[in-house]
Amino acid sequence: MKIRNLKRILTRHADMVLDPWRTVPLQKAIDKVVKRGDVVCDIGSGLGLLSFFALSAGAKRVYAIDSDEESIDVAISFARKHGVFDRISFVKSHSADVWLPEKADVIICETVGSAAFDENILATLHDAKKRLLKRAGRIIPSVIELLGAPAAFGRTISKNGMIDIAPVAPKGLLSEPKTIARMVSAEPFGTSVHSKKTFTINKEGIFSGMAVWPVVQWTTGITTDASPKRPPTHWKQCVLPEKRVRAKNGDRIAFELIMGPDPSNPRDQTEILWKVKFTR
Repeated sequence: MKIRNLKRILTRHADMVLDPWRTVPLQKAIDKVVKRGDVVCDIGSGLGLLSFFALSAGAKRVYAIDSDEESIDVAISFARKHGVFDRISFVKSHSADVWLPEKADVIICETVGSAAFDENILATLHDAKKRLLKRAGRIIPSVIELLGAPAAFGRTISKNGMIDIAPVAPKGLLSEPKTIARMVSAEPFGTSVHSKKTFTINKEGIFSGMAVWPVVQWTTGITTDASPKRPPTHWKQCVLPEKRVRAKNGDRIAFELIMGPDPSNPRDQTEILWKVKFTR
């Protein structure tokens, strides 16, 4: 099968797939969690790399689900080339529309965004856990946390008050980071985030907004941390800009965040709302 625009499709996925702080831990987690003979459901399968990892770990069958038809076509081509097409069922659809002929032992879903939950992974897994996973099934990732801190960053990072994805320098953090939201896949969780946190400034600087980032435990003992203080990942950090103000030691910042499926397009878009109150 000849793939049109193959270079463009591969380029679109390159930063994520070639990120060693994401892909290597994921492979290790899949090797640890997937057992021989398991049925695996790979949601947001993209080019199929995680599905191939699952087969290598011993899965007898993988359901690779993605609404991006171009990516699925590339994955199918790769599967045929490497002789595993008969062990992967490719599904061109959003997972919410899928009913599998059998329930999975393991769900893999790596739709983690730079703000952790900004690719609707909560809603996706909430639905998939209920409909597609066996009662004693396992989920990769096992824990997702959104961390953040008030930050000073250049005007060029975020323009016109819009959310941006950009690296934030460690020296730009104006307080100790805190966990803003947390999901544990083995426990009940909802489809959205509503969190309130208060931060105390411990480093003087020009407060420009909030920097947030994901910390993902793929399985016990295997974690990716996208903090500004850690090696850079393809996630970088998510910047939520605010009016710039000089921050002094002891100043307090009350931060409120709401994040969930966008009412206008709940499957494909995330609504992120935030509010900051600065007090001395």
